[in-house]
Amino acid sequence: MKNEKDGLISNILNKLLNILNVQEVNKVKEILILEMKDIEIKYKEKSLTTAEDETSKVIKKFIACKKLAGLTDRTLKAYLSELAMFFKNINKSYKSISTDDIRVYLAISKKNNNEISIDNKRRYLNSFFDWCFNEELIERNPVKKINKIKAKKQVREAFSDIEIEKMRSVLTYEKVYAQKKYQKETRLRNIAIFETLLSTGVRVTELISIKKEQVEKGQDSLVILGKGKKERPIYLNARAIIAIKNYLKERKDDNEYLFISHPIMHLNNQKEEISSCTQSCIECMVRKLGKTVGVEAYPHKFRRTAATIAVRKGMPIEQVQKMLGHATLNTTQIYVNVSDIDVKISHEKYLN
Repeated sequence: MKNEKDGLISNILNKLLNILNVQEVNKVKEILILEMKDIEIKYKEKSLTTAEDETSKVIKKFIACKKLAGLTDRTLKAYLSELAMFFKNINKSYKSISTDDIRVYLAISKKNNNEISIDNKRRYLNSFFDWCFNEELIERNPVKKINKIKAKKQVREAFSDIEIEKMRSVLTYEKVYAQKKYQKETRLRNIAIFETLLSTGVRVTELISIKKEQVEKGQDSLVILGKGKKERPIYLNARAIIAIKNYLKERKDDNEYLFISHPIMHLNNQKEEISSCTQSCIECMVRKLGKTVGVEAYPHKFRRTAATIAVRKGMPIEQVQKMLGHATLNTTQIYVNVSDIDVKISHEKYLN
């Protein structure tokens, strides 16, 4: 340590020679030696940087494995974002993380997140460290000792029958933001999207992936690729079939997807680019529709509504689970919105 201290003092003195004379520099030297006699100097090693680089490499490998396992880009981004945030806050190598580090991180995160979000963080970290353990990169998973964070299960509201009819009634005359020649097509597309969401309860990501060839013959069922790249059949009711048929009659393009978007305006006489509808496109359309009639509307609410209607009409909840593509029945039960009135009617039917 002496050589490191002497080297530091020498560096300081050499720099002072540019602004002080020799006598003054010697005086400063005496002061530094006196003040630093009980101080040990150790230059900062690059071990932290090395640890950060190593952790980054392990995270990239983990994400690559998850991608290979079939996780969606959206899920992969969530994993990457959470891991980046965690290691930035903890500032330690993945090999040095303890259970207490995880607990402290989750406790701090509680200030700005609800219980569901905190448990999602726990799940992401558990998945990462579990993978590290299986890859024999660490001796134990520090998240294993942390129990699942319980959150109050809330059944969110589905659309009421009146709300559905309010939205349906304005779809035929609402203002459509599209070029004049595509206004009728866009209006019919919106009606078809509305009826398909209500009939099938599909996720938006599943909806926008449907190909035109799957429904051109007017069939009432088709197979979609759902969450986790699992195939499942979905079924169209009469309203959805007719709405899609009317929409396709108006289509003059050769795009392979069922629901497409046209450019709002023609710029610099460039060739028009027709593309499949995006998730944000559907989101904006549904929210705008709801706002027009004073209803809180978003695409996922159609999923809950389809499940609720199915149960009310007598579909066993196990079949609703298959319809929605849920891995567990517990998830489906959260989606189903059964009111006290429904319970009262059933009580009168079965117990009176």
